[in-house]
Amino acid sequence: MIIISNDHAGINLKNSFVEYFKQNNIDYIDCGAKSLEPNDSFVDYAKAAIEHYVNNCDTQQDKLILICGSGVGMSIVANRNPQIRAVLAFDRVQAEQGRLHNNCNCLCLGERNTGFDKALEIFKVFDGTNFLGGKYLERIESIDKK
Repeated sequence: MIIISNDHAGINLKNSFVEYFKQNNIDYIDCGAKSLEPNDSFVDYAKAAIEHYVNNCDTQQDKLILICGSGVGMSIVANRNPQIRAVLAFDRVQAEQGRLHNNCNCLCLGERNTGFDKALEIFKVFDGTNFLGGKYLERIESIDKK
């Protein structure tokens, strides 16, 4: 399952993903903005998607995609939640490393800096890469230790 969300600045990229998901029979839930009107807040859309994801999905298997203009705002909101590990990826290397070493379950993208073809490549790497575990799990667990 993919949970996808966006603000007004990420609507076109989100809509392209939704079409891709439909064409490829990928289960998804769209929690994002439906309008280009700029009077919405990325914070609200990020929080709603994160809440749905955390309460209804398997955070070890299912994925979350958050899209805004730059991807930065969404990644900040996402990483405030202790059950989310978000990677802001501009290329396949960041997506792969985010999954391999950090077990990221959230991919953040920026519509203004990533076209759909590139974003799809990034998503496919993110979705198809497995966490390595081992010493990387210990590092992740150490983040919340006081």
